[in-house]
Amino acid sequence: LMGEHVLELMVKALGRADTLEVTQTVTLSTAEIPPAPATLSETVRIRFPVDFRADGAGDGYQRRILISGGQVLRAVNGVIQEGTPPRYARYADIMMVKPRSALADHLRAMGVDVSVSSLGRLEDRYGYVVGARFPDENAAQLWVEKDTFLPMRLLLPPAAMSSGEGPVEIRYRNWTFMDGLAYPMHIVLWQNHQIKEEIRVDRLQVNPVFSSDLFDFAALRQAWSRPAAVPNEPAPYQPEGDVPGVIESEKKN
Repeated sequence: LMGEHVLELMVKALGRADTLEVTQTVTLSTAEIPPAPATLSETVRIRFPVDFRADGAGDGYQRRILISGGQVLRAVNGVIQEGTPPRYARYADIMMVKPRSALADHLRAMGVDVSVSSLGRLEDRYGYVVGARFPDENAAQLWVEKDTFLPMRLLLPPAAMSSGEGPVEIRYRNWTFMDGLAYPMHIVLWQNHQIKEEIRVDRLQVNPVFSSDLFDFAALRQAWSRPAAVPNEPAPYQPEGDVPGVIESEKKN
């Protein structure tokens, strides 16, 4: 199949929603610089197609990230982090950006040649490789599972502007479906051939109602730069109104 046709089928397979809230456990690499703990309890809130916010905490440590309107804001323990975040931190982008034309533009910006496609095999799964001729792993590429048309792998070569960063790889596993939306319950983030973070989803809420200030970039930049006592786990978000759909994983994979 042609690359853009694969992307069209992928967008359809992912489904649609207005908002999504994800409660997850993030295991950090042992190479992380202290004082980061081994695991974080994290809440991710997404307003499709471009707004993403993650609030994580654990053992006196807190990190936050907001991606909105082309801007990125990060804070760790009340200190704003300047500079570009690791590319793997934007693992949700390919699941958020729609329609197909916008997704194709987004992939091109990451260096993926969407006019190129091939069929490849990863472990025991077959997928369409958009951006490369299998088994070439030197080019930026997105793998889409052959039967389900759900993303299975995003591979990006070393960034030209980030010396020493090495290649980035993101693997999406154990997809689940709820209220017309697909989401991976297990995500592994690699950089320079080492696992940096491993995400296991505990709970999904489809189409919760978010407050208007949840993605307010200017207000959050000021709020996040004020150090405060950090609880061991983030307080649960209480949406306004009813939550149309909720799913919790019954087992850890």
